[in-house]
Amino acid sequence: MSDVNVLIVFYSRYGNAEKIALATGVGAIQARANIRLRRVVDHADANTIDATPAWRENLDRMNRDYVAPRAADAPWADAIVLATPQDSCAEIEAFCASLGSMTGKIAAPIASGDADAALKPIYAAAACAGMIVVPAQRASADPISAARRHGQQITEMARALKQLSASSPAWTSP
Repeated sequence: MSDVNVLIVFYSRYGNAEKIALATGVGAIQARANIRLRRVVDHADANTIDATPAWRENLDRMNRDYVAPRAADAPWADAIVLATPQDSCAEIEAFCASLGSMTGKIAAPIASGDADAALKPIYAAAACAGMIVVPAQRASADPISAARRHGQQITEMARALKQLSASSPAWTSP
């Protein structure tokens, strides 16, 4: 069984998308993946953040708990989970746009709540980076369990893709 590396990138203001990202990471670990968990930085200025005490409090905690994605993270990964809040997320879209060519890697966008409108631009940004987009299961009564299953599924997909590329010289992924 080949090693599979899963990068989990999320943006969260109040902790909802963070929980989804963590659950996806647990699923990836359960499927025997190596993971890196990263939180993208806020685009909002300090005054905007400070105007909402809950945002400021969560941001201070998450800045202690997580680092921002680093240049070496995306090339290391076989699959990249893109966890976003229920509303539109320019931060995750900007992360995707910064990737350059990621041809052959799996993108696994997921959102807290039923967020088709928030996910569509992320699907497009990941596809423009050349990634194979694997949507998460539609809204579930138990979003944490669904996120965990998503982490397991994308790990197995990435493992199968790696095995295919190793056994087929005509088709290779980066």
